Amino acid sequence: MAARLAASVKIEQAQPPAGPATVFTGDLRRPSLLILAIWLLVSVSYYGVFVWLPSQLASLGHGFLRGQGFLVLLALAQLPGYALAAFGVERWGRRATLIAFLSLGAISCALFVAASSALLLAAALLLMSFAFLGAWGALYAFTPEIFPTRLRATGMGLAGAMARLGGLLAPSALAAVVLVSFGAAIALFAVLLARAALATYAINLETRGVPLS
Repeated sequence: MAARLAASVKIEQAQPPAGPATVFTGDLRRPSLLILAIWLLVSVSYYGVFVWLPSQLASLGHGFLRGQGFLVLLALAQLPGYALAAFGVERWGRRATLIAFLSLGAISCALFVAASSALLLAAALLLMSFAFLGAWGALYAFTPEIFPTRLRATGMGLAGAMARLGGLLAPSALAAVVLVSFGAAIALFAVLLARAALATYAINLETRGVPLS
């Protein structure tokens, strides 16, 4: 019994420490880089829209869009997106659900740019809000399952750091684009979300029903 315990201790001691750089080694390198890029792209797009949206709506001149009631409605539209993501990750899979919501987010941004009336703008914004929270929900389900148990906290910590970085970049680095044209900024977010969807597809890994390692 003592010999078995000693052997177990030796095996544990032989394992290298799980530092942040470990997630970028071996077979983990590609999925780690892709999922962290997705967190950054989604964060920049999400905060880019919702940090600047209230002031931009106030200047649009479309009656009900300028009211606080519409902002509350936008927030409420996020709830069914999150609920559908919770259903989708178990029914359709983590990766497929994330791709669907990211694609829907890109489409809703494109619809906003193309909208020619207040009603279409409102519909695009509601769809955008719905899609963004669905994407977040799928991301939170998919990301930790990409990493093995001993690196899961490290991977999620890095993902959270990318989200914070995106939150910092959205109101600062993109300010010049927003001030020139909010529509151009939304078009940029459509491109970023489309690239995030492609990055998710490139991960080529589905974790639904797969035992955690």
